[in-house]
Amino acid sequence: MPSRLLQRTCLWVGLAFLGQTEPATPPASPFPTPSSNTADIASATPAIRKGLRWNAATDRYAASIPGWPIQRVLARLSGQTGWRVWIEDGIETQIRAQFRNLPAREALPRILGGLNYSLTTSSTGRRELKVFATQARSSTREIVADEGDGVIANELIVRSKSGSPIDLKLLAGLNGASLVGTNGVAGAYQIRFDSEKLAEEAKQKLANESEDLAVENNQRLDAPDPPVAISGMTAPPLRLTATVRPDGNRRVIALIDSAPQPLPPAFQSFLLPTVDVVSGAPTSSSPSHGTSMAEAMVRGLSAGSPETSTSTRIQPYNVYGASESASTWDVARGITQAAQDGSTIINLSLGSAQDSPYLRDVIQQVTGQGALVIAAAGNNGTADPFYPAAYDATLAVTATGRSGQLTPYANRGGFVDLGVPGSTVVQMDGQSWVVQGTSVSAAYASGMAGAMAQNPQTPLAPVRSKLIESFPIQRAKGP
Repeated sequence: MPSRLLQRTCLWVGLAFLGQTEPATPPASPFPTPSSNTADIASATPAIRKGLRWNAATDRYAASIPGWPIQRVLARLSGQTGWRVWIEDGIETQIRAQFRNLPAREALPRILGGLNYSLTTSSTGRRELKVFATQARSSTREIVADEGDGVIANELIVRSKSGSPIDLKLLAGLNGASLVGTNGVAGAYQIRFDSEKLAEEAKQKLANESEDLAVENNQRLDAPDPPVAISGMTAPPLRLTATVRPDGNRRVIALIDSAPQPLPPAFQSFLLPTVDVVSGAPTSSSPSHGTSMAEAMVRGLSAGSPETSTSTRIQPYNVYGASESASTWDVARGITQAAQDGSTIINLSLGSAQDSPYLRDVIQQVTGQGALVIAAAGNNGTADPFYPAAYDATLAVTATGRSGQLTPYANRGGFVDLGVPGSTVVQMDGQSWVVQGTSVSAAYASGMAGAMAQNPQTPLAPVRSKLIESFPIQRAKGP
């Protein structure tokens, strides 16, 4: 969302490198101004932690679902309640729901987006939910429960704490194991098992085998919120053009995200060809998360550049493939690949509430080599840690609104370093889309960093400090 804070701080940062002072009248914001009935929807409702929660003691529900596929909602519902859930094939509804403390008879119609359903109790006493458009017997696709912790129960990440080589015969001898990935830079292996039970047995065996082995489950990161279609709004033209330095060198920002779709030519000129860490891309008529983050990043480049051109480029790394969510393993692969390729600013507009020592160590490794890693603080509206933003080595960015204060959905813990406007507008095929969240804030900050240090010889530590100084967090005052 644009604000006077954005207008002024964007200019402060640019002028600081020119030795000038703050002007009397700030320039126009590089972001369009979404109408209050669209991008400010989240601000109008008290924040609820994103997701679905069931209180077993009272059999009541709370939800903050920002546009999830119905299958994802049902997986969470099954994981929370223990119900068996089926859905009719071909239903692709996206669910938006926000409520607190409702009984099942009121919550279910909202959770299911008005779809038909039947809720019964089996002979074993387990409740069974069938969701359908036509008739209950058409609900033949069973939903796999997801308790929401993101753990991939049948996948392990194994590495050496000391950096010593791992005996591959030891890994090959694990019951039901398949080696599905390696990260030579981090000295890590991704192992998939035939079942969750075999993975747990392998954990115990490896722990008993050597104290030097670090073992953890691979994890899914939170799926990004979808954009919201809006009419009657267009983004301002881009004032920045892509240029080439006489020496051919350039600063490169790594966008660790989903694959961007083709951007308008003015934006596309800043993007290098996408590197597929994971092959594939989702098919959608709306902007992918990577598309939205790429445009926000270019907007940040424009706002932070004192000139009308820059040699800084954006290198996308596709870590989602065709899936709606990424894993810690693939994000770590993207980070190490980006660092190897020469990217020195790394944007992570993603994350989850689950800690991953492996991802933490990979980020520490690349920041130790001089990289600046910028991460989104999360959209749960709490002070709880959100990873990887909560790691000491990252620069954690939360979202502010029109007033310059934190938005209700934005995380606000002590790990957060700065606050940047968290809303922008993206155009695709003649349609405007509002994109909102700390992901936008982090992408914008990454673009600003790339503008401030477009000379690849510029050290990044002062850039980090300047961003924190220029985008301080304004917390709402109590009564």
